[in-house]
Amino acid sequence: MELKIRTKRFLIFLLACLVLLPPLSAEGAQKFDTVRVALAKQTESMSFKTNGDYQLINLSNGKVITEIGSKESWLVELQAGQIMLQSSGKKYGPFSGPVAVQENNIRVSVIAADGNVAERTSVVDLVALNASGEAVNISENTGLYVRNARNESELASSKGLNLISLLEGTEYKRYRGNMEFRVESGSLVAINELNIEDYLRGVVPAEMPSSWPAEALKAQAVVARNYALQRVEATSGASYNLTNDQSSQVYLGYDKEVPVTDQAVEDTRGVVMLNRGKLISAFFHSSSGGYTENSEDVWSSALPYIKYKKDPFDKNNLHYNWQVDYTTAQLLEMFKESGYEFKKITGIDTVYTASGARVKKLTVSGVGTDDKPLRIEIANADNVRIALGLKSALFTLKKGYDKDKNLTGVNITGSGWGHGLGLSQWGANGMARQGYNYQEILKYYYSDIKIAENYGR
Repeated sequence: MELKIRTKRFLIFLLACLVLLPPLSAEGAQKFDTVRVALAKQTESMSFKTNGDYQLINLSNGKVITEIGSKESWLVELQAGQIMLQSSGKKYGPFSGPVAVQENNIRVSVIAADGNVAERTSVVDLVALNASGEAVNISENTGLYVRNARNESELASSKGLNLISLLEGTEYKRYRGNMEFRVESGSLVAINELNIEDYLRGVVPAEMPSSWPAEALKAQAVVARNYALQRVEATSGASYNLTNDQSSQVYLGYDKEVPVTDQAVEDTRGVVMLNRGKLISAFFHSSSGGYTENSEDVWSSALPYIKYKKDPFDKNNLHYNWQVDYTTAQLLEMFKESGYEFKKITGIDTVYTASGARVKKLTVSGVGTDDKPLRIEIANADNVRIALGLKSALFTLKKGYDKDKNLTGVNITGSGWGHGLGLSQWGANGMARQGYNYQEILKYYYSDIKIAENYGR
């Protein structure tokens, strides 16, 4: 029987050379459009619940451990360095390798070109051709049907969205995709593996207010997509690509999804930024304070698309003209935490970046704990910001002295929040309110880039 699958808009035919992939494996190659996000680390037990149909898979051998029904509660524990699982009084394990909770959407038989029949419990990785000859990932479509000689039956599940809830602190948080549990450095790690577009649904509203203009939200979606995919490339072979906090970009899962940010993700589906054919590192920050910077002035490497630029669009009342006062005693403690131990500070001087706005280098003079003269330099701009505990390295510094001309402290006045590289989120908000579209916003904050569809392939 010839198998045909259709949507409401067009007929699509399964590829004759359909490739059927095995269940996810930590040792196998990661698909280009999926991300692996570490949600919980350094713990000895975790709890999860399911909404929908799932399978528990032993990733060491790809075998199904058991089926998991909807609304089941599970405990995952680390025992003698191995993984144990239990639910409703039944125990599974121990497992030395990782285990995964994977979606079990449907059961379908596919006839390949050689006549062999393969059973599938998911449409993930099934590819079809539409009427225009374009490849379509079936898992990205809804309302799919199988047509036979007698009638039509639905292919995609209509039972609702599959979600995994992970207990984090005192509450369960829901996530799309699959969940993997593995042992690293003597502790359990929970990793959420899911499609990049579903991941972005939980990122964009966490990184930018959903009340902001649509074009700003679209710009954030592209930036977040670029950042995530670039991290996938950079972490090839690692157990996960990203964390769910600010050390990567904030990801809050299904419960924080918002329709307007979902739409921003959908409207830019597959759109990325390239420089010389490669994904750019799409750094972004909250507020530029009126200037973005060259990457080498803030961190170390010079990137052709991260350049100094005046930013007249970044205007807000939250991150401008903030002030901080430090006594020399407070400075002593702060520099000690950064690894610089002074007994006394006698001088502090600044060198500025190419914009003339941020402090690129801080030179501190004084007496060390060995009573010898000590002079240290803190560079680049982001290290200065961190060492002084500031919102930004965009600041001016005034020194205070006593009657004997001894340094008593400093007054710092600054603007901006973050490292100042790439997209300013407040600037994107300002540009969008002035009528700029997301492509114009991106091309303003990133130099010499090409905006490409289909992930730049």
